[in-house]
Amino acid sequence: MVDAYKILGLFDHAGVLGSQRNESRERRVPGPYRIDLLQDQGVELRTVPMPRSRLHRKIRDVIEHRSGVRVDLALRGAGLARRSDAVLAVLEDKVEFPAFSRRARFSPYASARLAVVSCWWAEEIVNGPASTRKRIEKVLRSVDDIFVFSRNQVKIFDLVGAGHKVVPITFGVDHHSFRPGSGDFVRRTVLSAGVDRGRDFVTLVRAAEMLPDVKFTIITQAGRLRGESVPSNVELLPPLSGDAYRSALLSAELVVLPTHDLAYPTGQSVLLEAMACGKATMVTRTDAMEEYIGDGEFNFAMPPHNPEGVAESLAVALSHPEELRKVGARARVAIEERFNFDRTWAQVAVHLRDPR
Repeated sequence: MVDAYKILGLFDHAGVLGSQRNESRERRVPGPYRIDLLQDQGVELRTVPMPRSRLHRKIRDVIEHRSGVRVDLALRGAGLARRSDAVLAVLEDKVEFPAFSRRARFSPYASARLAVVSCWWAEEIVNGPASTRKRIEKVLRSVDDIFVFSRNQVKIFDLVGAGHKVVPITFGVDHHSFRPGSGDFVRRTVLSAGVDRGRDFVTLVRAAEMLPDVKFTIITQAGRLRGESVPSNVELLPPLSGDAYRSALLSAELVVLPTHDLAYPTGQSVLLEAMACGKATMVTRTDAMEEYIGDGEFNFAMPPHNPEGVAESLAVALSHPEELRKVGARARVAIEERFNFDRTWAQVAVHLRDPR
């Protein structure tokens, strides 16, 4: 019998994922991006339990705040790293100390393969201060694999000499949790949601002013549109969770993701969750989001930072309700075939076992 490939996962979580290999996916502690699904790929996923002691957490927070480096997780995982084939950090802040240990040739991180799932490094490389770029470049010299969610980032990491380490993988969704179902469908309702800095709700609100007969609902943090005049056909709601969020997706005629043009993909979580629910979606076309767009096939594209163009795109889509339903049905197929977390972690497992 071949031993399972052993991966130490460095990330924050609410339970001990490594002990749940034989649990059904519904009963597992999921972890970020459903990383627990690695365990279905012939992988033994080992994790570091979160500290329970209040004193431990206080000391950790003081040290990490003053140093600017996440050290506690990596230090407590050192013993597991020594007995693992690879170390996978999720996200960038979790890999800095293991990378430092490698440069200093400290055991055990000097021996295991070191990989990281990166979300925002590309944007910092392109638009961050020179000091941040140098810090990233230094860390990357000690990293073997950089998993990213869009192919455009390969050229960006080339700027710091690490393009050859970049492994683009497809972001996904838990398509068992998000699926088509019944909802209080509201005709001519546009829904948008999100709290990250990549959302361009200002452009969407300006587009809504040009479509007074269309009802818009925006789910985001309070104050996100502070100082902006919001027309009467736009309803603002605080973030929802669980069943309430899924019901909101199911009730929409069209789910829209207006984003800024960042170096990394943004908005893809809500986009794919809505697609998994069989909803028609529209997203801003950017280089980072290109591989998640099938304009007219399984979703629609709209121009960035262009209220008039967005309003026109919305008006055309909403004037063809039957086409919206067809696009929504094809969206669910695309999720099942391409954009799901099972596929995401299968790509990671294949690469770590047999890197190019």
